[in-house]
Amino acid sequence: MTVIADQPDRYETFYQGNSGHAVVLLHGLCGSELELGAIPRLLRQSGHTYAIPKILGYSAHTGASDFTDWIEAVDQFVIDLGQTHKSVSLVGLSMGATLALAVASRNSSIQSISLLSPVLLFDGWSIPWYHPFLSLVYRLGIRNWHYKEVEPFGVKNKELRRHIQKAVMANAVSELGAAHLPAKNLYQSLRLISATKKNLSDITSDALIIHAIDDETASPKNPNLILSGISSETRRMIWLGNSYHMITVDNEREIVANEVNGFIGRSIQKTELVERFNIETPSLIIKNRNER
Repeated sequence: MTVIADQPDRYETFYQGNSGHAVVLLHGLCGSELELGAIPRLLRQSGHTYAIPKILGYSAHTGASDFTDWIEAVDQFVIDLGQTHKSVSLVGLSMGATLALAVASRNSSIQSISLLSPVLLFDGWSIPWYHPFLSLVYRLGIRNWHYKEVEPFGVKNKELRRHIQKAVMANAVSELGAAHLPAKNLYQSLRLISATKKNLSDITSDALIIHAIDDETASPKNPNLILSGISSETRRMIWLGNSYHMITVDNEREIVANEVNGFIGRSIQKTELVERFNIETPSLIIKNRNER
């Protein structure tokens, strides 16, 4: 049995809860726990185990790797947590939400997925005109470049934006995530998006999507594409009107954290009720009215 808590090289943060449920938290590409806002705190209060995996090529300062390695790493994390917990959920922000979709499409045991500002299309109002050509530039062999984050840095809150701008100028990691995205990491994220779109119908986990109407990185087309593509019986969509892309730290951050924590709890309760009903009524047979 693999005990993740005893393997600190596999995670950035790990908290052992007592609820029997574990949550894997996936920040944005090259990001950090700062992006996740109050979500870890609420999960702790609910007694859930939570972990932020250290993913080579995805997490900040971990070099380069193929996007398929990212999926494999998170999937193995889910499998290992499943050995010591009754159920496991995923919570992903931005590209972390895309990664969560990719993992859920291959692992039907995942209890629920919370998708925060998911990205399947870079089509927001602040995306530069040349962004669609970055993948082509990379394939042509021009790879010694970085994609620099610019205002509004994913946040509508002006005070937080000033704080992030200082961090970006200092080339530091902030609530925004990394100030610069290396070409190699960005290219693999584009490949992740392409692969994830093809497998949406394989997803059956309970799904929560929270997205800002004015998201400057990914337009409302993104959650609509997901809702129409996944096969989940339980789906919840929440639109925000006073935030940009980084909804976990922006003006409606408390709403986001509470909705995520509540959705995870309700998903667990639903499964427990179904299991209890099936156990207590093992011989129940439903017949047509005219059958005897």
